[in-house]
Amino acid sequence: MFRESITHPGGTTEGTASEQHALTTLARALRRGYAIDLTLDGGAAIGWTAHRFGPGETVVSAPRSITFAPELPVGRALTDATCDDLLLVQSSDATYDPLNRVFTGGIWRIPQAATARLRARGLVVVDERNRVRPSLTARIGLFARDHRTRTTEPGGWFYPAGGGARRYSAASVAICSCGFARHGHDRADARRHITGHRTEVSAEFVRDLTAAAPATA
Repeated sequence: MFRESITHPGGTTEGTASEQHALTTLARALRRGYAIDLTLDGGAAIGWTAHRFGPGETVVSAPRSITFAPELPVGRALTDATCDDLLLVQSSDATYDPLNRVFTGGIWRIPQAATARLRARGLVVVDERNRVRPSLTARIGLFARDHRTRTTEPGGWFYPAGGGARRYSAASVAICSCGFARHGHDRADARRHITGHRTEVSAEFVRDLTAAAPATA
């Protein structure tokens, strides 16, 4: 479950949202070309600019947004061991054994304690046939963990290698934990590179996520 916040001209409307509702909203945002950002806690933020007619023939533009904040944030729960367990669940036909209270799939088995933690933290969904899959919050958290971004401090003052007067460099580098790196002539330029990268990879992730939804819902 998520806490949903919708920002509109009249203010902000808040409520709760199911995983399916969040997934449907993300798919709609993707089709309409809205900006999507995915967070380490397993949530999502959608932003766009709405246009409407004002007095006379004027057009009024206003920012709009929808955010989904998970009721059980997953960020700190995604330890290396937990991520390995989730990837096992995601990569095979995992099932829950209610007698032994473990997750199994092929030749592997996740122990009782780890299985209990995955369930208690909302990182997995077990259906009525005891089939198991990572929850939407877990999948978003795993994605965001692989795309942690930052920009470096400006280069600052330096002396040219060949000699001469001291110079100042405002250059900054946009870096993502996935390996993406771009040089910007200043930090604002580097942030634009990061924003573009996050927008691109988030859209690709949501595209894959929603394409697989019918088989996992």
